[in-house]
Amino acid sequence: MAIMTTKSLVQSDRDFSTETDASCAPKLATTAMPKKHQAEETTDDARSWTYTAKRNTTYLVSLYKLVSSMAASSPSPALTVIAVEFGTRSKVLKLLPLSAYLLGYTVGPLIITPLADAFGQIRLLQISNLFFVIFNLAAGFSKDNATLVTLRVLSGIGGCGALTLGGGILRDCWTKEERTRMISVYSLPAQLGPAIGPIMGAFISKNLSWRWTFWMVSICSGFVQLIGLLLLRETRPGFISTSLSSHARLASKVANDLKESFKRPLKILKLHAAMQLLALYSGFAYGLTFLAIVSFHAVWSHHYSQPEDLGSLNFIALACGFVAGSLGIRPINEKIYEKLKAGDEKHEGHPEYRAPTLIIGALLVPSGLLLYGWTAQARVFPILPDLGVFTYAAGIVIVLQFTNLYVVDVYEAQAASAMSGVTVIRSLVGFGLPLVGPKLFEAPLEYGWGNSVLALIAVVIGWPLPLLIWRLGRRLRARDAEYQV
Repeated sequence: MAIMTTKSLVQSDRDFSTETDASCAPKLATTAMPKKHQAEETTDDARSWTYTAKRNTTYLVSLYKLVSSMAASSPSPALTVIAVEFGTRSKVLKLLPLSAYLLGYTVGPLIITPLADAFGQIRLLQISNLFFVIFNLAAGFSKDNATLVTLRVLSGIGGCGALTLGGGILRDCWTKEERTRMISVYSLPAQLGPAIGPIMGAFISKNLSWRWTFWMVSICSGFVQLIGLLLLRETRPGFISTSLSSHARLASKVANDLKESFKRPLKILKLHAAMQLLALYSGFAYGLTFLAIVSFHAVWSHHYSQPEDLGSLNFIALACGFVAGSLGIRPINEKIYEKLKAGDEKHEGHPEYRAPTLIIGALLVPSGLLLYGWTAQARVFPILPDLGVFTYAAGIVIVLQFTNLYVVDVYEAQAASAMSGVTVIRSLVGFGLPLVGPKLFEAPLEYGWGNSVLALIAVVIGWPLPLLIWRLGRRLRARDAEYQV
């Protein structure tokens, strides 16, 4: 891929008038809030809270997110044991208890987002987490695979609450300048959870039972729930009705919003090509995380003959890659964005000015996949496959963070609704890839060529994307500015 210099990028973009950018943000269909609620909202602004109160809110919401993301991956070391106990022979059905949780992620945002707009974000966060605790706890009592899969879907619907509402809660608490620092703190748990979950699950399933994998997560989530009930308060109290009659008046609005939210993913697919490709690429990157989770057992326990608990420690490489990518890309992103903004004729920042950082992620993902695949194939010293995992994990985080930033910049005030649509698409890809992906690692492809195929897909989708966003992003946003999502 051609390397784009800052000077040439700015110069090439000046042929497109900057006057159009203010109107480029697609306008999502919204329902006006009652006047009473508008008045109430201005009387208790969360940004006027003390720094300690806002910080504690951020940390607590991140704990909800950590437990939810741990639940997504913690059963993975016990999938073989579960399949034997339930008599499951199909390889796809064997993996469903893991992927089914992500299927819940595709449904949850469509329900939670409009309800939170009507009844408050913190209230819906606590209700959805309680929903998660109950069904995740029940999953540990499952007597067959069908019951376990069903309960995993239901627990995923509840578990997505923190992921769906967290960004809005932070937006309510922090100014734009403060948010950059706090979002990096908030996002780490979701990135670490899928890597920590298998380590915890391996030791629990070996020393206790696979059922305790679910019960322990529910215990942790219940503990976080109690703290949240004591310390969390609504960040947008104007959205909360204080009487049953007020709730009744909102019933019609909520029903209409729910109907519209179920249509939103299909409408998102009709947006400009850059957004379609970005949703697909972020879904592919998200799916790679869970494909690694389901394939690591075969690599480390069978290929390298490591015990289950010792083999699970290789997930530390995944966690370190997530942390390094998250923390390392922030100063790079800020520096590039500010430099491009300074070179703009009107010194204005545009969403497309973040595109150069996507190049880094698009390079790291296939590079890490190739290093991991071929070194694992050759059974070289484990540090080299782990280095490959570290590399593509860092790339995955950069891709996912760019997706979040770009969508927020493009849709501005309607970012939460737009992100719910992108999350649905991303979760669908993340659900399917771990089910079909492991076949790539079987003969004749095995780990080397199997990961090479994944690297090729990452190149085909990811390498043209930064250039597409840079060259056409603003034009496509202008064309779709009046599109009602």
